[in-house]
Amino acid sequence: MLVRTPLRASRVAPRGEPSETERMAEILLFHHAYGLTESLRAYADRLRAEGHLVHSPDAYAGLCFARLDDGVQHAQDIGHDALADVAHRAARQHRSATVVMGFGLGAMQAQLLAQDLPRIRGCVLMGGALAPRSLGSDWRPSVQLEVHLAEPDEWVEEESLQALRYHAPHARVFRYANRGHLFAERDCRDWDGDAADLFEERVDEFLAGIASADHAVAARGL
Repeated sequence: MLVRTPLRASRVAPRGEPSETERMAEILLFHHAYGLTESLRAYADRLRAEGHLVHSPDAYAGLCFARLDDGVQHAQDIGHDALADVAHRAARQHRSATVVMGFGLGAMQAQLLAQDLPRIRGCVLMGGALAPRSLGSDWRPSVQLEVHLAEPDEWVEEESLQALRYHAPHARVFRYANRGHLFAERDCRDWDGDAADLFEERVDEFLAGIASADHAVAARGL
């Protein structure tokens, strides 16, 4: 079943774009196969309220799906190349973004940019992980990486995860036992409040570390 994202206020009200001195990280956030849901919009707003600048490209042009299989079929109809093009266009539009986040399907887009763009410093994958070579390039050791996965997760191949860990041995991989694939997505039946809270706490810490490192580099005039 197809639904459209309602054009109403998110649960967390944005405070507006942070100033240069307030800004922590600039993030490209890519949605999962359900689409850019109200829940993901609210999460982006929460990150903005903490001082991050967040851009959330919509590969589905406003469409959202109530069933995962329908969303996956829509993504297949769009095609891998078109989804990759959405990611690269977003990166060109927001040239100062240095962190990428991807949920489910969007993990491919986030990982693609993390491997392709020298400016990307941090990558968070939730519900997705691919072997680097499957995206046509190697993982860059300078990119900090966190991977958050349900355990088990039928949508993530263990061989792909191990290939990513082999090329990114510094990566932090968190497994959430007995949770569903998109446990951090409130608009999904997989949602689990405790696991979602833990995921968000870990991401907050990750983003704060990226921002701290960036500020230190800026202070040295590098």
